[in-house]
Amino acid sequence: MITVVVPIKNEDPQVAGRLRPVAEQADSELLIADGGDRPETVRALEAIGARVLRSKGTRGARLAEAARQARGEILFFLHADCEPPEEALALIRETLAGGASAGAFSLAYEGATPALRWIAWWANLRSRLFTLPFGDQGLFCRREAYERAGGFRDLPICDDVDMVRRLRRLGRFVVLPQKTVTSPRRYRGGALLRVLRNWRVLAGYYAGVDPEKLERWYRGKS
Repeated sequence: MITVVVPIKNEDPQVAGRLRPVAEQADSELLIADGGDRPETVRALEAIGARVLRSKGTRGARLAEAARQARGEILFFLHADCEPPEEALALIRETLAGGASAGAFSLAYEGATPALRWIAWWANLRSRLFTLPFGDQGLFCRREAYERAGGFRDLPICDDVDMVRRLRRLGRFVVLPQKTVTSPRRYRGGALLRVLRNWRVLAGYYAGVDPEKLERWYRGKS
């Protein structure tokens, strides 16, 4: 079984429509790590067969709790505003059966403008050259590898980068060419500004800046 873990926080009920194809996959479970306060969204997700875990705390802490309660032997961490490839679960099974311990998909954006296509190109280049995909690409691994890596840490941001860095030390980490299609909503305030903030946050993470400060930077605060 594959457990698809999706962190949400105050998403609209329409998120259930995006996740319905995942919920309908055979031999899988959809597990929602909900840190928000939108009962109507919870009802919509439960109506498509998702199991919703309500908890407060950082995204990393909520993902860790969801992973502990997951029933699957394979874990697939997916953002709520992302649509994985149609054959994602079959690809994950095939990749892990082929000897990989973890992996991710490549990235594309809905209704991509030239700026968003450039951002996706860079993200895919970074993923291939440095084996450093981000959470919006969809990360997957064997449960055994996840536990050996120590699981998600209690981080408000860069929890995905932190997890990938530990997973790739354990065995072959594969970045598949098939693409997760992501909402461009984070870039509505300006693509260049968002990219610069992301780079600042990533540089700060590697420099050991306090995670709470990194989250303020990500939100455009000093």
